[in-house]
Amino acid sequence: MAFGNATFSDAGSAVSDLFSGFGDLQKAQGDYAEAHAYDLAAKYAIQNEDFTRQSTAIKEVQEQRQIYQGVGTAKADITGSGMTLSGSGLDILRSSAEQGALTKQVLAQQGAIDEAGYQEQHDAYQSMAAAARYAGNAAGDAAFGSFAAGGINAAGSIATLLPSPSDTPGADLFREAFGETSQPTDL
Repeated sequence: MAFGNATFSDAGSAVSDLFSGFGDLQKAQGDYAEAHAYDLAAKYAIQNEDFTRQSTAIKEVQEQRQIYQGVGTAKADITGSGMTLSGSGLDILRSSAEQGALTKQVLAQQGAIDEAGYQEQHDAYQSMAAAARYAGNAAGDAAFGSFAAGGINAAGSIATLLPSPSDTPGADLFREAFGETSQPTDL
């Protein structure tokens, strides 16, 4: 039995490795929680993209209606004032229609920009979630390594407490029976 510095050293290393393993497990759990949060954010970004698409479509329909009403009002004003739908009257109608079409195009373009922004957010969140999962897996692997090292060090510490074969009663009889000697041999 060799109770000494090696016993304490191996036991201390075992305890250190085990605590390190628990710390790595906590880090892995945190990384997985972070990945889940990014997954949720990505989901909400896609929902916002869909909401923006629907909202833009509604605004375009509303703008088309305002264009129709504006042109109709202009026609009524032109004909009500005794003018004909020619010359200046047509210029006014054309200008109203062009302005409405331009406003509608701006609405559509802004909607497309907003949708692209939400898609970009979604993609960024997906990348961050993947990175967090990768970090969680790495921390899990580190925890496994720490626990394995702790087990090996614990076994080493225990092994220092076991009697060596030369200390076992009857060891000399065993050596004599099988032709082994306790004397080192030169090769």
